[in-house]
Amino acid sequence: MRAAFWLLALFALAVALTLVARVDQGYVVVVYPPWRMELSFLLALALLVGLIALAYAALRLGQAALRLPDDVRDWRDRQRLAAAERTLLDAMRAHLDGDAQRAARLAQKAGGCRAADIAARLIEAGEAHTGREASGAGTDTD
Repeated sequence: MRAAFWLLALFALAVALTLVARVDQGYVVVVYPPWRMELSFLLALALLVGLIALAYAALRLGQAALRLPDDVRDWRDRQRLAAAERTLLDAMRAHLDGDAQRAARLAQKAGGCRAADIAARLIEAGEAHTGREASGAGTDTD
């Protein structure tokens, strides 16, 4: 429905410009020696609006081009953070599966994520588990 409204508005604008162009008697004279050019007022106005739109588009393109290195750096940081968080989730999965050594190794690898305190706790849990296994406290000798 919205598209139909905009299409109708565009056609109404085209009809209005056509009706105004019929009664337009004005013209613009551009003189750049030795040349002289006469344009209708509406054509000169349309060219001026087009020139302004082109200048605006060029400025926006230039601004986007200058901002590109920062955007790429931010994108890389987000990718690195997402990879670290995936590694942390793998570490948590390994911890819940009972593989403490793998969990500690993955938690150390995921140290750069936002949940670094969780990674540190997983590392501590893995070290405590490894220490318990080394001292023999984790085995039953009945």
